[in-house]
Amino acid sequence: MAAEAGSSRRPRRSREEVCQTLVEAAAALLAERASGRVTVRDIAARADVNPALVHRYFGAKQRLMRAAMEKSLRTITTEIDEMADVLQGAEDVFRATLAEKELIAFLARSSLDGVLPDLPAGNPAMTRLVQRFEAEGEERGTRGRHDPHVVVACLSCLAMGYALFGQFIRRGMGLDGEPDETVEAAIVEIMRDMAGSAIHE
Repeated sequence: MAAEAGSSRRPRRSREEVCQTLVEAAAALLAERASGRVTVRDIAARADVNPALVHRYFGAKQRLMRAAMEKSLRTITTEIDEMADVLQGAEDVFRATLAEKELIAFLARSSLDGVLPDLPAGNPAMTRLVQRFEAEGEERGTRGRHDPHVVVACLSCLAMGYALFGQFIRRGMGLDGEPDETVEAAIVEIMRDMAGSAIHE
């Protein structure tokens, strides 16, 4: 009997697996509701772990929020690092951003809740993209029409705004009947034009 009872128990997860599950649960919950309405118990329940493990591995909910944000940003940064060049890589970065809708919803909610200033300053994905623009401009021996920092800010607004409000904007513009691929391909072309202004004189 004891053997049968033991065999029904879920296999013990490693610290790394528990941390990853907690980060994913936190990101999902923080995208769904205001941070003030997400408790450590909520996150632990979504991750199916003991709430004490949140405190043991992260110390506080705020650190877990940071970990959730940093995980998504690392994914986008990896896409930027793997681009052949910043103009042709616009689509990859755009797709990677759309895939991180939970992060974007979390950032929007955090900003509205007033907790965003408590999150880490800087953005590794944006910083890396600026570095790529500057490096490729030097390789071409050109100076772009616009400061790469401003161009990256505009590209980020476009990608994140579309990820968050794409359906609403498309309805407002009468584009809701167009296939996703058509609209998104046009957005990528516009992003390439914008990106080019950071490199081409």
